[in-house]
Amino acid sequence: MNTKQFFTILLISVCTFSNAQLFDKLKKKAGDAAEKTLERKVEEKTEQKTGQAVDSVFDAPKKIKKSKKKNKKSNTSDSSNESNSSTITTSNDEELNYTGEIVFQDDFDATKTGSFPGKFTSSSGGEIVEINGSKGLKFYPNSNVLLNLKSLPENFALEFDLTLNNVPASLYNTFFNVYVQELNVLKHNDSKNKYGAVGFSLWGDAKKHQIDVFNKKATFEINEKVPYDINTNLIDKTSKFVVLVNKSRLRLFINGEKIVDSPNLLQGVKSNYINFRLNGTKKEEGHTFALSNVKVTATKDDLRTQLIEEGKFSTNAILFNSGSDKIKDSSYTILNQIFKVMNESDNSFTIIGHTDSDGDENSNLSLSLKRAESVKRYLISKGISASKLTTDGKGENEPVADNTSAAGKAKNRRVEFQLNK
Repeated sequence: MNTKQFFTILLISVCTFSNAQLFDKLKKKAGDAAEKTLERKVEEKTEQKTGQAVDSVFDAPKKIKKSKKKNKKSNTSDSSNESNSSTITTSNDEELNYTGEIVFQDDFDATKTGSFPGKFTSSSGGEIVEINGSKGLKFYPNSNVLLNLKSLPENFALEFDLTLNNVPASLYNTFFNVYVQELNVLKHNDSKNKYGAVGFSLWGDAKKHQIDVFNKKATFEINEKVPYDINTNLIDKTSKFVVLVNKSRLRLFINGEKIVDSPNLLQGVKSNYINFRLNGTKKEEGHTFALSNVKVTATKDDLRTQLIEEGKFSTNAILFNSGSDKIKDSSYTILNQIFKVMNESDNSFTIIGHTDSDGDENSNLSLSLKRAESVKRYLISKGISASKLTTDGKGENEPVADNTSAAGKAKNRRVEFQLNK
């Protein structure tokens, strides 16, 4: 190889190496650009999916605001229930829309079949069984089952499902009761204990069933029997029970129907504990009483007490279309309850709208007033005199929670009702 050929080959090699480096750099840049584009698309898609997920729970705006002073998004926030609220469909459209802090909850998913759940205490025991694809606590005959709570709040909602399988409509010496009692004792008839209770028995003629309402050592004795078709409504079914306690008042709803409303059942009783009592049944015959989806919520005073006696009621259950003052159909249950309370009062009221901090501050102020006006129009359409209602809007200016989280924003999107004194 002569000198000229050597330098020619060297030049080609250098050029090839340089081109390869250049190609690698270009490839890397292209790859980085593609990666960034992919990351951006993933972020956008994730943001969209996250927004949709949040919307489904809180009906919140699809974009989270990062700064109040800068880059504010258009307000698309809706009023929404708090995450620990309950709305249960009722046949008489009242009283079962409530919010509060959940103080006890167990669906038994974490407990093995055949075991007894750790959040309960029992005298005769019980075991977790499969119930319609989920889990329930099957009571053993003649057992008391106590919720492991330090104490109950003054006002609370107890929810549970009760399943009766292979249980005849008439079964001697068999009854099921829920005791709201003072003492942390399994023996429901302890001589020192005080309680109010509701339940039912399967004694006697199945055509003459009833719900029993009674107390022991309260201010005055109560022992009532409310006619109720247990054979049709409870036997071989899973039924939804809700017990609402408001100071001395106890209400019982079964499958959305109000069965009991006893204003003084718990008068003279300090409501500290919940005790379930099953008396009777025969284990060898496979009779099943099973408890599932147990929840206790510390609730506020009922709507009437808050608005008329305390002078103020606030709710996140009045929902609006996104960025609009149009009321959603799901809001009419609570609005109809508010109408009933207002209609029974000679007082006048102020309706106040609130938003979270997403969107322009002036737009939020305007939107909150428009939403209050929409609520006013609905109440007038139901029969409330226009002279009894005034409106106001506070926009984002009076938050009750942090506006940096979806849950906090959901609490801030609310409608208040104030008694004009």
